[in-house]
Amino acid sequence: MVSQGCLSLIKYFLFLFNLFFFTLGLLLLSLGLWIVFDEVSFFMLAPSSLSLSVLSYFLAIGGTVTMAVGFFGCVGALKEVRCMLGMYFFLLTVLLAAQIVGGVIFFTQKTAFEDKVKEHVLQIITSIRKNNSSLNHFEKTLEYIQREVNCCGWNGPMDWGDDMVPCSCYQLPNSTVFEHLNQGMNNGSQKLCPCHSRFFPQNNTCNIYKQGCRDGIKEWLEENVVIILGVLFAVVLVEVSEKHS
Repeated sequence: MVSQGCLSLIKYFLFLFNLFFFTLGLLLLSLGLWIVFDEVSFFMLAPSSLSLSVLSYFLAIGGTVTMAVGFFGCVGALKEVRCMLGMYFFLLTVLLAAQIVGGVIFFTQKTAFEDKVKEHVLQIITSIRKNNSSLNHFEKTLEYIQREVNCCGWNGPMDWGDDMVPCSCYQLPNSTVFEHLNQGMNNGSQKLCPCHSRFFPQNNTCNIYKQGCRDGIKEWLEENVVIILGVLFAVVLVEVSEKHS
């Protein structure tokens, strides 16, 4: 009786875990499709880039496989269907292998990926300075990153030149000032904000972010690397333990 209760408990635990897996797969698939199809996606800057294409399709395929693992795991655990459980363990093996391959690709192509991103960020900056609207969606993405990460340019504010930077580079005192300043610049053809403006005191110099987005993003990853690696390790550990259970 006790053993039967333990088996039922394990069965429902597996169901909940695989439901989480299904949700995780859906998120990965959505991220992969966003990179491939969404015109605002930052990674759409380089549709011909092999590294970015591999990343997007890897996420989409990995998300699909993860969803399948979650589905077969949920149904197989509840209904105890042998063929579904067999498919479940097979897909777990595929998923584990894909994670290993993905890790190898990431670490071997990390420098090339960073160089490619740098190249296209500088292209966006050049486009904005020339008031070229062909990369308008990507400009919005870059401005969002600068605002959220508190950075300016790829290497730093010097990427934008000496006289003007986007409004998203400013450390403004409140959102109202930013809104007025941004509207004032966007009403005309100019997309950049001057270093001195009527919205700032005359004795105030450019109050802009000094850090480049490359270092800002690296800092964010370093601050959260323990959490990221912990989650990845936990997922792999559970996959391995389930395969041998």
